[in-house]
Amino acid sequence: MKKILLALASVAVTVGLCSCSGGGLFAKPTPIPIPEIDPASLVTVDDVAINAGYTPVVEPTEVTRDGNTATVLYRSEPIGQYDPVKVTVTQFTDTIDYQQIFAQYEQEKAARSTAEVIGGIGQEAFIAFPTIHVYDRGCLIEITAGSGSDDTQRNLLKNLAITASGKLEAIVPDQTGEQ
Repeated sequence: MKKILLALASVAVTVGLCSCSGGGLFAKPTPIPIPEIDPASLVTVDDVAINAGYTPVVEPTEVTRDGNTATVLYRSEPIGQYDPVKVTVTQFTDTIDYQQIFAQYEQEKAARSTAEVIGGIGQEAFIAFPTIHVYDRGCLIEITAGSGSDDTQRNLLKNLAITASGKLEAIVPDQTGEQ
């Protein structure tokens, strides 16, 4: 009889501990919060100055946001002296998953017959001048900078994309199953 009572007491204690609001075996996992990505934190004024060769100013509107897409525009002072740099980030949210963002990336790539695939940046990247498109961590980063389609332009886009992707990877935990 003592063994039965001891077994029932053990089961009752285990169930009680597992159903506590603080966690336990039956607790629902807490989702990782999705940070709101600021494109000005991925490519800063200093990053543009180092790579584009001029000290830019941020457009007076600073970062504009439309749903899950945010954009920042850097320009020269006076306007028109140098090419502007535009950084756009489209990110996954609690209503738009990373697979939908990847599908958008793939559609962009398919629409560009002259796209040049670039390795070593994010999970995937391609250049369709004057823009580099990077898919990484469930986000689509698009950087438009410079003019032309030569090696100088390619290096400018790649350097800015490497910077942006590195900063993104520090901000957003990998949620796509990729490493």
